[in-house]
Amino acid sequence: MKIQNGFTLLETEKEFKEWLDKQHPTRTINKLQVHHMALPDYSTWEATDKRVYGDNRESGRTLALDSYGKTTWNSPDGYGHYIAQHFSIFPNGKVTTGRNLNSTPIGIAGWNTHAICVEIYGNFDKGCDIMTEEQRKAVIFVFALLADKFKLPKTSTYIRPHAWFTSGGTYLGDYIAGKSRKTCPGTNFMGFGNTRKAFENNFYPLLKAYKYESNNVANTDKTQYVRILQDVNIRSAADFTDASVIGVVKKGGVYTVVEKIERTGTDMYKLKSGVYITASPKYVEVFEK
Repeated sequence: MKIQNGFTLLETEKEFKEWLDKQHPTRTINKLQVHHMALPDYSTWEATDKRVYGDNRESGRTLALDSYGKTTWNSPDGYGHYIAQHFSIFPNGKVTTGRNLNSTPIGIAGWNTHAICVEIYGNFDKGCDIMTEEQRKAVIFVFALLADKFKLPKTSTYIRPHAWFTSGGTYLGDYIAGKSRKTCPGTNFMGFGNTRKAFENNFYPLLKAYKYESNNVANTDKTQYVRILQDVNIRSAADFTDASVIGVVKKGGVYTVVEKIERTGTDMYKLKSGVYITASPKYVEVFEK
């Protein structure tokens, strides 16, 4: 997990679930929107994004979408973000956060109130991008875990694609060429498409069949520990501000690690006691047993 530019990069299913479990939005959430980005598409991912953002394609693109939102609709979420969606799912299966969950998205006219907007990177119309297996898995666990979090049945009443609405926000109940606002999330979305029949026969059953426990989540019997090489500050938060310092651990001490926090700059470890220390190899070394 990395926090960059105010957005969080969630690199695995486990990270997404653990992050989501900690969220407690106060607004009512009873809808999930399904979108594809269309542009950027996979060619953008492999060319422009790789060239411009390098190893930070997910965070770089998320920031670019936020900047686009600021100049295009300039509708802040109240937490410093302008991006339309709450989550973006990338071709490699990684997920970034976007708008704060307490903020209404800018997704589907007439169906934004109480909604969460999820944008899937790529263009999944027929003849365009073929969704990667990594992204497909992420789409399933993101929507399934969101539905579980907010106690939403995995049906068309609560989970709908943009293609089932007109430009004015009228609900059509299906994709109808010439009437629907967009093809989003694509006429070949996940290999089955954007129609009501496709969702009823494929998408919703995939979400209903999803189980988190041990579902492609690596388990290990080993515990990770950190040994202190030099006296080092312990902190109440995963940052290096003076205000977060709450004490010192001495050279030679050994502590249980529960999470590694990846940051811009120096990473940190969260210890079993709930405090944080630097992950710099100058001060600590990690081992398992």
